[in-house]
Amino acid sequence: MPGQIVRHADQIEAVRVRFAAVHRASAVVVGDETVYGRLCRWVVDAVLEKHARQDELVAYVEENLRLIVAGLCDLAGEKRPVPDPVREAALPSLVAPAEPPARGAMEQIGPLKEVLDELTGLPEVIAAHAVTWYNIAVEQRDMAAELEAFIASDVPGWDGAGEHVRLMGHNIEAIRGLSSVSAGFAEIVQSVGVLVAQTRRLVRELVIGLVVAPTDATLWWLACRIAVYGVALNATLTHLEDRLNG
Repeated sequence: MPGQIVRHADQIEAVRVRFAAVHRASAVVVGDETVYGRLCRWVVDAVLEKHARQDELVAYVEENLRLIVAGLCDLAGEKRPVPDPVREAALPSLVAPAEPPARGAMEQIGPLKEVLDELTGLPEVIAAHAVTWYNIAVEQRDMAAELEAFIASDVPGWDGAGEHVRLMGHNIEAIRGLSSVSAGFAEIVQSVGVLVAQTRRLVRELVIGLVVAPTDATLWWLACRIAVYGVALNATLTHLEDRLNG
């Protein structure tokens, strides 16, 4: 029986290490508000607040798994596992790389590029953040399924097994819930990225339209573009509110 318990503990520990990688990945995508730009940063305030609560729950579940593994090892009379840097280094990265943007000639001018980046943010980085959240959601869903399978097939009839199953059940449901929230974040961040990209295009067109001897037709076209942007902004904000409250 001790061997069964140790094997079960090692399986949970492997999932815990992966879960810690999820924690690190989520920290990467919420660590820099400047990628949203000054014009759109206010949109993500509520999102960042929910990110913080998600991060707290991730840390809580990870610590629960750590304590469960330690308790199983004590029950089997084995040493508690120590951090394994080799195992951690072998984990695939969940953080999606940002694709370098294709910039027009005027946008490559140093001062203009810096102004655009500061005002309108970096849509390619935000798109990578959305992919990272999708990766996190999939990984969390898979980990919940694996833990459930371990409980169903590996838990022997040791004293207190019922309590272990109950505790693990709570953690499994929490991880499933985290997966749903992470998928929601992915959708929200993707929508914000679209808004940031639209803002960037609008500001770029305004700059170019005003620099290149504006005509009445140009000004009318820019006014129409601003109106279209306003409609897109309203739709995006409505979507974000629905997702945050859903």
